Amino acid sequence: MRIGNFLPATEVEGPGLRAAVWLQGCSIRCRDCCNPEFLPPTGGVETDPRCLAGEIASLAVEGVTILGGEPLDQADELALLLAELRRESTKGVFLFTGYCWDAVQANPRWRAVAQMADLVKAGPFDRGLTPDPRHWIGSRNQTVHFITERYRALQDRWEPARQEIEIHWRGDEIVVNGTPLGRDLFSGSVGEACVGEQE
Repeated sequence: MRIGNFLPATEVEGPGLRAAVWLQGCSIRCRDCCNPEFLPPTGGVETDPRCLAGEIASLAVEGVTILGGEPLDQADELALLLAELRRESTKGVFLFTGYCWDAVQANPRWRAVAQMADLVKAGPFDRGLTPDPRHWIGSRNQTVHFITERYRALQDRWEPARQEIEIHWRGDEIVVNGTPLGRDLFSGSVGEACVGEQE
């Protein structure tokens, strides 16, 4: 599996403290994607999904958010990751996909992966339908699907949208993560290092 980024702890990619994994490569390529560095399928680093699952299972976090890129473009590898994570832990799984929910349901491989999550955000990012009033959701056309009861309470009290960022230090690299604030607010390499939740 190719991943573009991994954060072992974040508070802006879903409910509670969680890990986040950005899968590398995207065949959808939404206009104005906030993560263009994750679009090329040859970018990122090759990672063993079972080893990554073990690392996530060992973390003191509530769950993991899977983003991209487009996670379902690596459906087989993602299925291995999630199956192993389910075997090793009780972490919650929040999956972001740019495919519409009907397309996910029509594809047996994608549907099987979605069924391994607790919560799925589906649909392409559409700049013309922003902002969305819901936290963690990029545009109003995107839909949320409660696969299990784990995050069902959000259905009646979904947090309102807000702009937020985190700054992480990774060796000599600064990683800015969170709600995209607009490229004009960043300068130099910090803007390029920005990764976000909108897809």
